[in-house]
Amino acid sequence: MSFACEQLYDYFKQPNFDRIIKEDGIDPFKHPVVKKWHRFFIEYWKSNKEIALLLPCTVVKPYSLSPTHKIAYSNLKKYNLEDKVQVYSVSEPMLLVPRELENCYPFNSYDYPPSKMSSNEKEEFIDLLSIALKHISAMHRRLIAVLPRHHYEITEKASKKAGVLIEMHGYGRLSFKTISSIIKDISMEVSLKNP
Repeated sequence: MSFACEQLYDYFKQPNFDRIIKEDGIDPFKHPVVKKWHRFFIEYWKSNKEIALLLPCTVVKPYSLSPTHKIAYSNLKKYNLEDKVQVYSVSEPMLLVPRELENCYPFNSYDYPPSKMSSNEKEEFIDLLSIALKHISAMHRRLIAVLPRHHYEITEKASKKAGVLIEMHGYGRLSFKTISSIIKDISMEVSLKNP
């Protein structure tokens, strides 16, 4: 178990590791572990990386096993950007999950298909995400999002609500190409800034 996971579990006071699943009539944003995560993120999460890259959560857990995240992580490594780019996964109900914690519970053990989200939960997601975006905007000089339509719309509304500027990019039909292109652009910007 990683040190990051241990710190999180200490904060949770030894979670029971039950899978968190969206069911009809149950709001996962109100799950006790999810609410503790939100508090932990706002109170304790820090990153000193200059750029934030927002990707979507995935059906595959941990996210690093999904094709989109594999491409992103591979490109960040290829361009030597792992120490400069903080990756977050935009997630219902977790809000933002830092790459360093994606192997930890509850991020490796939940299921919340966007199609099951009620209109009230969508508004709740936007409200809570706006707080998380405001929090990370103070840490990173640039926020970039590469997201499919659902997460794009939620993130765009949350960023406007928070007054946070995010460079938004839709997936389009070629998500791998879009992610790779954005990371290549970041590498060129970073190399021009630090020749």
